[in-house]
Amino acid sequence: MKIIPNYKNSVTVIPTHAILYFEEATADDIVVLLAVLRHGGAFDPSRICEELSMDGSTLDASLRFWAEKDVISIVEEDDRLPGEEEKAGTTPPKIRVAAGKAGKKTLQRPDVPSYTAEETTSFMELNEETSALLDSCQQIIGKMFSTAETNIIIGLMDHLGLSEDYIVLLFAHAAKKDRRSVRYVEKLAIDLFDKGITEYSALVEELQAMEEADSRESVVRRIFGLGKRSLTKKEKEFVNNWCVTWNYGEDVIRHAYEITVANTNEAAMPYANAILEKWNKNGLRTAEEVEKFLEEDKKKKTGGKKKNEKNAPSSFDTDDFFEKALTRSYGDKKGKNGVK
Repeated sequence: MKIIPNYKNSVTVIPTHAILYFEEATADDIVVLLAVLRHGGAFDPSRICEELSMDGSTLDASLRFWAEKDVISIVEEDDRLPGEEEKAGTTPPKIRVAAGKAGKKTLQRPDVPSYTAEETTSFMELNEETSALLDSCQQIIGKMFSTAETNIIIGLMDHLGLSEDYIVLLFAHAAKKDRRSVRYVEKLAIDLFDKGITEYSALVEELQAMEEADSRESVVRRIFGLGKRSLTKKEKEFVNNWCVTWNYGEDVIRHAYEITVANTNEAAMPYANAILEKWNKNGLRTAEEVEKFLEEDKKKKTGGKKKNEKNAPSSFDTDDFFEKALTRSYGDKKGKNGVK
């Protein structure tokens, strides 16, 4: 097989070593990198946030990620890239980004201060529990912290005011998800802080809810073969409806999946949602109730004919409800049973 890119009238060049970090990077990180490279050596952060529908803290965290990996260099507005001259009559942007290592600086989230070596030392002297906290967190994720990573944890304590127990629990959660990165913990902490979750008890409840959601998604991913890709907003709504609103277990969802594949030849979540929605409207809760309902429905449609009788329909026929669902989801595309 041969794939030919359609470059149209422009090309975005990605540094080869950036690809080495794609597995570690989040979807936001990759989108930000592409936006940075597309805009060239200078860009306006507010414009990028608007373009990507992204908040400033997410943009900042992603820029910091690529800067730490030496994929980009961040240069303050009063600096110049090598050989760069200021154009007359123009206003320099607040942040300039260039691929390469020269002039590398670390960008900090605007409302989270950076710490000098003296400030770090002073903070640890005044807060004796900091050393024990760092030791605990290092043991949890199995690595020694760099100076920058130590500063992040101090920022969580000093600037966000998070307790030692709170931070340890965040690291335990990260390790459980196999996300052994201080940067991941920092982003999670900021997101939770922005949601007003700053107390340990509230964090326990939130992480439990997050883990339950992850567990539900894991079941649906396994059934539908979705792999590790991020679910779309609509797919997340499907999962929430199936597992929370309608409280269906794996056996019922798998049954809907099997019917979906039999009728569409693909793992179509909208079609499966139509099936489960109908079962819910009919008050079906368990796999046994579903089986009984399908058997009775089949008898009504076959008019009592035997399964091997000529022109007998298949074990699961698609009624008007599913015809409408298929029309909405697939347009003119036909399913296995010839439904449009």
